[in-house]
Amino acid sequence: MKIKTYSRSDLIKKISYKLNMNNEESRIILESVLDSFEDLLITDTDFDRSRIELRNFGIFDVYKTQERTNARNPKTKESVIIPPRKKVVFKASKRIKNLLNKNTVSRN
Repeated sequence: MKIKTYSRSDLIKKISYKLNMNNEESRIILESVLDSFEDLLITDTDFDRSRIELRNFGIFDVYKTQERTNARNPKTKESVIIPPRKKVVFKASKRIKNLLNKNTVSRN
């Protein structure tokens, strides 16, 4: 299986090309957007769930997991308690899913 990983610099180049800007301006835009995402996802600690919804792109959903008591350490077979924590989950929009699967052939 081949994996193509895109980095922050790839995004900066893409933004720079699309908006006809230099890389420094594009970096500032990307950093601002990412900082805003971080602030929105992290600062709402009063709620059990929070989300960022971007129409035609997807949803970033933050939710709390419950404490787990049924976990085991695979090496020692000892029971372990996993404390509650927060998770970020991304769910792609229908449009993105359709674009991703546009070139796949259905096997019916």
